Amino acid sequence: MAIPAIVGMLLYLFVQLSSTYYVGNLNDPVLLAGVGMGNMLINVLSFAVVQGLNGALESFVSQSFGADKHEQSGVFLNRAKFIATLVLIPIIVIYIFSDKILIALSQEPAIAEISRHYCCLLIPGIWAQSMFDATRKFMAA
Repeated sequence: MAIPAIVGMLLYLFVQLSSTYYVGNLNDPVLLAGVGMGNMLINVLSFAVVQGLNGALESFVSQSFGADKHEQSGVFLNRAKFIATLVLIPIIVIYIFSDKILIALSQEPAIAEISRHYCCLLIPGIWAQSMFDATRKFMAA
């Protein structure tokens, strides 16, 4: 039963690991710093928040499944996906202006621009991974 959760968690981090690996082989320290900063922003702003929200899903689904309210479990899954999408909207706005925010926090402009570009390119993947996380929590409960 744990194999899908293990595979899901490994794939969850694979995008960041693979992009860091390939950018690291380009021997451009500014590019690598920008991708690292982007990964940090994605982990702190998106994945931590969404995983926390989806963690509550396990409790609700387990409760409704134990009470033989299987339809209610599906309702909780759909609500969790909707709420995660709503929460990601202001986070995406932060990603769009992250270069200005990072420069205001004394980050080098070149690194901040690369970080913003990296985060903006990964927005569809961030949303998809948050939906996958909700489904994974649903299946684990």
